[in-house]
Amino acid sequence: MSAAAVAVEALSLRLGGFRLKKLDFNLARGEILVILGPNGSGKSVSLETIAGFHRPDAGRVLLGGRDVTALPPERRRVGFVVQTFALFPHLSVAQNVAIGRRAEPAAAARAGLPPHGDPKALLSYFGIAHLADRAPAALSAGEKQRVALARAFASAPDLFLFDEPFSALDAETRDQLREELKSFLRALAIPAIFVTHDHADALALADAIVVLRDGAVVQSGSAAEIFKKPATSFVARFVGVENILAGEVVARSDCVLTLAVGARTLRAAPSPIAVCPRTSVLLAIRAEDVTLAPARFAAEPPPAVNRLQGRVIGSRTLGPLVAVQIDCGFPLKAYLLAPQWHAMKLDHDAAVVAEIAPDAIHLMSE
Repeated sequence: MSAAAVAVEALSLRLGGFRLKKLDFNLARGEILVILGPNGSGKSVSLETIAGFHRPDAGRVLLGGRDVTALPPERRRVGFVVQTFALFPHLSVAQNVAIGRRAEPAAAARAGLPPHGDPKALLSYFGIAHLADRAPAALSAGEKQRVALARAFASAPDLFLFDEPFSALDAETRDQLREELKSFLRALAIPAIFVTHDHADALALADAIVVLRDGAVVQSGSAAEIFKKPATSFVARFVGVENILAGEVVARSDCVLTLAVGARTLRAAPSPIAVCPRTSVLLAIRAEDVTLAPARFAAEPPPAVNRLQGRVIGSRTLGPLVAVQIDCGFPLKAYLLAPQWHAMKLDHDAAVVAEIAPDAIHLMSE
């Protein structure tokens, strides 16, 4: 079996009062990992340790099977892009990119990059050839980020590390660069690790996600697993689950769990966590999984779908969406498209019916 492109094995570090605790994951060629977590959770320290700026107390970092744990940053063949761009102000765009071109011709060719000694081709590759002679001060934030990316790609690294690379960009530039960067990484089959606070970045980029809290991994998995099936209430809140409800298991079978939430009863799909009747649980329900209709127009749902009578107690416009707060014996939030909301003409205290499929209810033990 071939070695993973990136293997981080039980990486541990004490840095002042902070501890990184047994960070562990593998990446294949071209795979993208996103590290999520609140401030102080260890996201940037993890990148810096993988890059070689900190010597770990335990664990290993392997790139293509090569143990680089004891190597200095300049010998690891790792490209590091930070949110401040870190361009040299006294150098032109072409000169900034040329500084990163440490790779041998064969290494560049293997990565699919323009050959060593051809800066014009590399600038064209990233769509910045027309900026070659400009100084960084004359560039927009998006242009600076393209230069920073080109410089990182120039060294034909075995791994890319990105620390909040889009944080200084406007939304339109951010979306465009994110898609372009993902295409570049896929085409070159180079693995990458992103640190970000942005859920859109994580959902758009990640093949896998690691969630950190106080230096320890609290959950890892695919983007769908993390966002739809958070392991704990901490993860659920961090990834923006709008409805986190306390409940109790009433009954269980191979096909369905019956749950009491306040005075209401809900049916949920079987849970991977061990539960039995009278077990207290937390329910995670994303607002986009709640279907809402005026009570007077609500059609009869399929037999398995949970149907809750309620009343509108608040609403808030979020761009193209409207977040609707409902009282259905417990507080519940739903999302509607703005045209739907306006067409429904739901005033405060309007009677509504909320519907939730059993498989949209995820159980957590804490």
